[in-house]
Amino acid sequence: MEERLSLQADILQLAEVPSWVERLSARYQIPEKVQYASDLCLEEVIANIIRHGYRGDAKGGILVRFVTPRHGCFVFIVEDEAPHFNPLEHPELPALNPNEEMRVGGQGIRLIRGFANALEYEQLPVGNRFKMFFSSEAFPSEPR
Repeated sequence: MEERLSLQADILQLAEVPSWVERLSARYQIPEKVQYASDLCLEEVIANIIRHGYRGDAKGGILVRFVTPRHGCFVFIVEDEAPHFNPLEHPELPALNPNEEMRVGGQGIRLIRGFANALEYEQLPVGNRFKMFFSSEAFPSEPR
């Protein structure tokens, strides 16, 4: 089974992501912690595509696909037609230090690497394909 969400490169379209992930979570029994992590990562990736890939040009499209190849494994695939950009080749910025001046931006790659279990990038003839893998085993249930 594959689920799809098509978006325009408009920052207002980000509002569709949490409800889509919530519906997927109910349908595929995605644990709450995995739902939170995948929603956060999807919003970060899509926002970066809109802001940096398409540079605010709302004519661009973004396709998000969801597959669950086996029990407890959840894969989100984000495709765009923006200029090629492999986020896995870019180093993360140093961690924020509360004793230093706050800086805006640059923590997205750290966030995605911290929440996803695995990441893959593929350069398409036109655009990019970015896969994020989440596992329910990586987010064990808390004891009751």
